[in-house]
Amino acid sequence: MENKKILYPGNTIGIIGLGSGTKKLTEAAQNAGFKVCVYINSEAERDLSKIADYTVIGAWNDKDKLQEFGQSCDAVIYESASVHENVIEYLSQFTAIPQGKNILEVTQDRLLERAFLDQINVNIPPYVTVIQLDDVYQSIDSIGYPAMLNPIQRGLGEDSLIIERQSDIVKAADYLSAGTYVLESWIPRAREFSLIIAKNADKVEMFPLVETYYENEKLVEAKAPADLNTDVETEIQRIGQEVAGNVDYTGVFEISFYTTDTHTLYVKAITPALTRQGDVLGSVSNIDQYSMLLRTVAGLPIPTVNVLQNAILMDIKKEQLNEIKTQWLLKDNWQFNFYSETLRKKTDSFGYVLATGDTIEKLQMQIDNTDVWTNKKPEPNEDDQA
Repeated sequence: MENKKILYPGNTIGIIGLGSGTKKLTEAAQNAGFKVCVYINSEAERDLSKIADYTVIGAWNDKDKLQEFGQSCDAVIYESASVHENVIEYLSQFTAIPQGKNILEVTQDRLLERAFLDQINVNIPPYVTVIQLDDVYQSIDSIGYPAMLNPIQRGLGEDSLIIERQSDIVKAADYLSAGTYVLESWIPRAREFSLIIAKNADKVEMFPLVETYYENEKLVEAKAPADLNTDVETEIQRIGQEVAGNVDYTGVFEISFYTTDTHTLYVKAITPALTRQGDVLGSVSNIDQYSMLLRTVAGLPIPTVNVLQNAILMDIKKEQLNEIKTQWLLKDNWQFNFYSETLRKKTDSFGYVLATGDTIEKLQMQIDNTDVWTNKKPEPNEDDQA
């Protein structure tokens, strides 16, 4: 079915691959006049569908339910980058898929993604493909220590291994028994960034750059606009344009980056989905990632993104709730956002705080003075989506 079509108020948009942005995406669609149908692949996700107009419950491989879902919608969008390309291809028989599936083919396969980035001359860590334990022993000298062993296919619940010394290599045997892996250099990361881009057939528009901080591979903080070396920021924007110009995709996607202590820039991953760190942009810009995604998939013109103010997003954990209640009564420039029970399990988070103000420095000082996030450290995470 032809993917490119204009959606009008009254049309039904389907959402598959539910995540932390499901509620906001549904509300944005309904505010724009659309009806929303969500596809739920487990009863545990039922509370995510409470505000939707329609719900279809079925497994990822339930062709009858997927067909019912597709035929109920004028177009379907995927919110998560973990929805398998085969599901999207099957749905395309029954409805329009504005985002397409090509970008999923590339980003869900680490080898294809790295080949794509190599093709457009983007800086990525050295890597090799390994099938058996001998491959690791033979390749480690060229890759160096520490190295990261990742499965080729990205997905939820995947297993990765950090190899810090030769004695760690033997541990790779258990991982390789499950399939082919990618062995790549682990580059120490001084800072991490997220560039969120909107793209349609006519225009590429970039949001302000977001700086991100992780702890134990979980997002702790996102602040925008990021403050960094002009040359590095220019290179990030160039890479954003290059990637956007070479992917067959309509919608909103993210490119994550990191820099070393010497300001060398690396691309970490491409994520064709809404991200948790992208939530900070709704307080920074004249349009948020949800409304922008809807405009692109509905065939509407993409607006120019303007910076209105600075903002910092801070993740809320269960153990911080009492301290958050105190700040609830004190902070007039904080917005408090709390997740449903299902999303708390999916994201290991209770929600987030958005602090807005004139400068990032003042906001950071205000946050640090509360001692709510005293254990926050800018540690790198692995190259998977939040």
